[in-house]
Order: sequence, then structure tokens, then C-alpha cells
Amino acid sequence: MNLKQEVGIVKKQIAITFGDNRIMKQIKEEYPDRDLVTYKALNQTGKQMMLDYSGENSIFHSPVLYDVLGHGGTDNWNSFISFSALDLNFDQQKVFDARINRLISNGLPQGMHSIYSLNYHKDISQRVILGTWQSYRDFELWKNSTHEFIPKEYRDSPSFYSHEAYYTPVEKKEIH
Repeated sequence: MNLKQEVGIVKKQIAITFGDNRIMKQIKEEYPDRDLVTYKALNQTGKQMMLDYSGENSIFHSPVLYDVLGHGGTDNWNSFISFSALDLNFDQQKVFDARINRLISNGLPQGMHSIYSLNYHKDISQRVILGTWQSYRDFELWKNSTHEFIPKEYRDSPSFYSHEAYYTPVEKKEIH
């Protein structure tokens, strides 16, 4: 899928929310037919994130919404996921989009199930790359390889902002 959206097509969204185990169980019980996955953060004990990949209107009381700009690969939501958030100006977005399109066109790296190019809802400058991975190790190998999505000139800019977060599913389900 190309990152450019056709006029008239509604962008699909991914919604997330955060909370503790009690809140996440309550949401799952209230919406059993929804495509919901609960994750635990690798660096925060007790904090959980719930991701709704149904594309429907959010059911969360305090959702964080992301518009889908592009997608490649085959989703496996029951795996390690990485979020990389960047604040990019218009020119940086063009370069970044070209890099994502090239990755999607040329095939995903070893161990990556799928990749999403997202923007924070209603703010195109705040971009997020969401990857589903076979393992954290596969992600780290890719991250430390020559595949550089954040050019050095961006990182060296005093106004550049980025943030990364990593999650594993609370419960692994058997996929048949």
C-alpha cells in the first residue's frame, strides 16, 4: 500500500489505551467481539497497553488514536511490537515516507511480520512506526543494522523529538 491516501477513502485507525490489569480485563469482558490485544511494557512493571486494531470507532474512554498512512506485511498482533514516534516537518515527512515505501516494496526485514506508518490523529507531523516482530532480538538486529529510518541530520537537530516503546503480549494465544 502506498502512503498516499486516495481522496474520499476514510483512513483506518488504530486505537490504544493504558491502564492496569483490572481495567484491561473489564474492557475485554465488556467488548468480547472486539479485536483487542493487551500488552505489557518491557520497561514499566504493572503498566499495560490495550490495542484495538479493528478499525472501528474507539471503545476506550481515553483513547490514543493513530491514522494509518501505510501498511506492509502480514499482521501478527500476538507478538513483540515496537513503537517509534517522531516529530517531522513537511520535508522530513517526504523523505521518511519514501523510506517506508521502499521498505514495504522491497520486502520486510528478517523477523518483521508487519509495519504500519501512522500519524497521531489529526497531527500529520507526529509520525509513528509500529512494527510487529517475531522477537525483540529480531527488532534489535534490524534497528542496529544499516536500515536507518531516522537520518543522522534529523537526530542532530536541536528541535528533533523521538520516542520508542516496546511491548509483549500479556497472553500468547495459539494461532492455527
